[in-house]
Amino acid sequence: MNTTPLLQVKNLTTEFKLNLGVVHAVNDVSFSVEEGKVLGLVGESGCGKSVTALSIMRLIRSPGRIVSGEVILHDDKGDQDILALPAKELGHI
Repeated sequence: MNTTPLLQVKNLTTEFKLNLGVVHAVNDVSFSVEEGKVLGLVGESGCGKSVTALSIMRLIRSPGRIVSGEVILHDDKGDQDILALPAKELGHI
């Protein structure tokens, strides 16, 4: 049995730089998802669930930015950090 998760999110941090200051929308979030399993994110409105999902998919737009972390996809091509891939390679995942 394979014990390596399909997806690992490690220490993900995303912020939005606004005129009034910096909003820390996602702060040091980590979790993993096993193949064939489902993970649900639960929390109050505005706690960062959607921003977490958008960060994993690299869909954060200005003034937001992913400050740190890794999003590791474990597949038949090996381990790939989605956040470190060039944009042109994302379409092949």
